Amino acid sequence: MAISIIMPKLGMAMKEGVIAKWNKSDGDPIRKDEEVAVVMSKKITYKLVAAEAGILRIVRQEQETLQVGEVLGFITAPGEALPDISALPVAEDGAGAPAAPSAASTPSAAAPSAAPGGFVLASPAARRMAKERGVDLGQVRGSGADGMVTEADVTRHLATPPPAPAPATVLATSAARKLAQERGIDLAQVRGSGTGGRVTEQDVLSFGAAPPAAPATPPALARIIPFAGMRQMIAENMVQSLQSMAQVSMMVEIDATELVKLRSQLKADFELTYTDLLVKAVAKTLKRHPILNATLIGDEIHLLDTVHIGVAVALPDGLIVPVLRDADRRTVEQIAQEARRLALAARDGSLGVDDATGATFTITNLGSYGIDGFTPIVNPPEVAILGVGRIIDKPVIHNDQIVRRATMVLSLTIDHRIVDGAPGASFLSALRELLESPYRLLV
Repeated sequence: MAISIIMPKLGMAMKEGVIAKWNKSDGDPIRKDEEVAVVMSKKITYKLVAAEAGILRIVRQEQETLQVGEVLGFITAPGEALPDISALPVAEDGAGAPAAPSAASTPSAAAPSAAPGGFVLASPAARRMAKERGVDLGQVRGSGADGMVTEADVTRHLATPPPAPAPATVLATSAARKLAQERGIDLAQVRGSGTGGRVTEQDVLSFGAAPPAAPATPPALARIIPFAGMRQMIAENMVQSLQSMAQVSMMVEIDATELVKLRSQLKADFELTYTDLLVKAVAKTLKRHPILNATLIGDEIHLLDTVHIGVAVALPDGLIVPVLRDADRRTVEQIAQEARRLALAARDGSLGVDDATGATFTITNLGSYGIDGFTPIVNPPEVAILGVGRIIDKPVIHNDQIVRRATMVLSLTIDHRIVDGAPGASFLSALRELLESPYRLLV
């Protein structure tokens, strides 16, 4: 009996993932526990392994986006027929049976198989030809069983010329249209000076009196970067965050002089970054301001007892947020050790599911890039995020004297649906006090 390979659920908020890579080709033999594919969620890259030995049958191609629980492929016995994917139920949690196409995406004889980016029922040969020829299967009419797109359908689609584009509508006065017709002038080439860009009779006369200017030379193209994979997922997550939340940012400048001294002293014993100290400070402060360590689920605000701090790490193709779990219960040294492990795993692609999911609050530090302050975007389903700027020496008034002190800007963004301005400001004020007296972090 064929074994389904499905898109796994790699976190509570995950709804879909992308097939980043197939390690084998359709029809290849595979061993039990052999890596067969790599999938990506909005946060992590995950390697799928074979549950049993057999023959790999691929039904969805690289770079396709699938819902959690949807079928990527199958492991079959030698000579076993490929199962009918349309007859399989949806596995909403990504742990059971694979998903089937929705009714809206089932093709009919009078319409393409699916909208672009939706599920398309197609044979492996059709998918292979479509990928090689750059064809969107969602635009191909399927003639197979249940509307399945066949290789012949793709060939027919390639042979069909695309429809001619509809002529653009040009705003123009009736006098301008009459004059343009008499003189054989294309109104689309005439720049309108009337209301809303409407072409006037004088515009037509001016156009006929002088030859149109040569079009400007377009800028030279250096290279094209595909808007896909992790970059596309980050974009979608950030847009969703801004559209679904009422986000407000507030900033405060702190005196980081003592923080600099403490790090210098502790570095003699173990490797330590300012972010490590900030993780500890934020974790301690969240225990006294639990509304910022919360999540909105449906119409309920869940105040969380555990403090898991996500720390943003920049990668060549995007951003990932490894999670320091139970940060409030760890010492500064333990946090530093775990942060180094997570950063290395993020950069070599070996983060596990628990390493990149379940954060209750996120810290993003742009100080190393020379940034003072910024407005970070909340990472749902969290309700707050802290942005950290650079540490810089400047003259300040300290103990009634103008002296040189180290300063740093902290930027807090909150979901104003959950956290009001006063609780957010109270958290930021308490965090400032702790960082300005950082030796309390060692208690």
